[in-house]
Amino acid sequence: MPDMTKKVQVTLPDRLAGDLERWAVAEGRPLSNLCAYLLEQSVRDARKTGDYPQEALRSEESSEP
Repeated sequence: MPDMTKKVQVTLPDRLAGDLERWAVAEGRPLSNLCAYLLEQSVRDARKTGDYPQEALRSEESSEP
């Protein structure tokens, strides 16, 4: 089964939103695309460093076919 895309609404402080908007423009990509990339990178890093909650990993493993 292919991955589903989820939409998430996030409220950001003005300064952070401005920083992200400028970053996205500098890279020539949509803000939402940059945010998705950064979030994916954060989850990947958390898994590598052990900061990702172990119970989340266990529930993920039990839901795999």
